[in-house]
Amino acid sequence: MSEPMYDENFLEMHKEQQRKELVGEIWQYVIALERYVVCLRNEANAFAEKLIIQLPYPDPESDFTVRGFTEFPSAEEFRKELEIETSDWDFSLL
Repeated sequence: MSEPMYDENFLEMHKEQQRKELVGEIWQYVIALERYVVCLRNEANAFAEKLIIQLPYPDPESDFTVRGFTEFPSAEEFRKELEIETSDWDFSLL
């Protein structure tokens, strides 16, 4: 009988790495969506200026100024994954 290709420790490490990669991908997606929302708000502001009405979003990024999640116990575990990087997600307006 042959031995298994991978032992339990390797499989557990692989599963943990995949979990961290998933958290990182979700975080980068959130950041990309935030950038998209800010872009849309800037578009709405530009439209409001043309109509000479009050800006609907005087500070388009105001909702997105707090980043951190340091209050969560797992924050240190995912510290690297929660860093803001240049995302592959592109929601830019055409």
